[in-house]
Amino acid sequence: MCLKNENVSKDKTNFVERRNTVKKKLIIALAVLFLGMAWKAMPAEAAKIPVIKNGSAVSLKGTIINVRYSGEEVSVASSAQKAPSVKIGSTIYVPCRTLFSENGIRASYSANGSKVTLRYGARKVIFYANKKYAKVNGTKMKLKVSPYFVTFRSSGVNDLLVPVNQAASFFGLKYSYSDSARTVTLQVRPGISQTATKAKNVSKSSFINEIGPVARENYKRTGILASVTMAQAILESGWGQSTLAKNGNNLFGMKMNLSGNTWSGSAWDGVNFYKKRTYEYGSGGRYSITAKFRKYSCIEDSIEDHSAYLLNAKNGSRKRYAGLTKTSSYKKQLQIIKKGGYATSGSYVSQLSGVIRTYNLTKWDK
Repeated sequence: MCLKNENVSKDKTNFVERRNTVKKKLIIALAVLFLGMAWKAMPAEAAKIPVIKNGSAVSLKGTIINVRYSGEEVSVASSAQKAPSVKIGSTIYVPCRTLFSENGIRASYSANGSKVTLRYGARKVIFYANKKYAKVNGTKMKLKVSPYFVTFRSSGVNDLLVPVNQAASFFGLKYSYSDSARTVTLQVRPGISQTATKAKNVSKSSFINEIGPVARENYKRTGILASVTMAQAILESGWGQSTLAKNGNNLFGMKMNLSGNTWSGSAWDGVNFYKKRTYEYGSGGRYSITAKFRKYSCIEDSIEDHSAYLLNAKNGSRKRYAGLTKTSSYKKQLQIIKKGGYATSGSYVSQLSGVIRTYNLTKWDK
């Protein structure tokens, strides 16, 4: 009997030890899990960058950002330059002269230090200190935040901090940002970055000759026929004479938000818009609405953004205009565009086809 009781006691002891071991393992596993979750939830390491701003010694509090330009890492955040790009809140600021003048963009400061003028090909961009707007080839463009001058105290470098995504748009550069890598990538847009044309009062033949070369280069790069791009621009903008074209360099009636879609490669800066009344078609016929439309600094950006939308916009997981570049027939491309919901007018395809034939726009497809 005593032996039996001893065995029972040993069994109980072993059970308690096993239970405690399981508890310890569970506690350790939960601790590791929560630590991992906490690590993921932790913000990127914040930095305090000592500067002189408006005559006072302050620190910029944010995250230092790496910048790559056409595949090359820009050295503005190196210990030698001491003029880092920084993310403050949701805005990424870059020192415009330090960054852009190192990459083929000419920069000059005004004598009184109130503005910076940058030139890139045919594009001229002026940023004003403490003003929420810039001028791109004379077109006034709203900024999400005001640029401001700082002197980096560790190096003595004086520069104007500007929002990088809008600056990239104004120069015709492709912008992307990886939050995990804390890296901004800027790339040249082939065939577009060196030109900057404003919509203006011109004849029909002049308008064709103005947008034809841009549409042809766009076709070579994207596969969207130049004749299709040109016909849409002609119909949507009334030969570049619509109020939207003149006030927003918007040739295609591109709204700020299109069916809730987002897409890669957009040339729009995400901020500027032009508000106007327009007409839509529904089951009850034509009706008017007031809508916000995208505003561009030049018509090249309008064409670039329009093509990016046609190539990459999705309806759920499916591309809205799937198969668009698999055909070299302008009629088939127009049908795909109409079917994808680009236009509500029942005569859209026939109207555009008529424009292409009448003005021999297919010659720009060669």
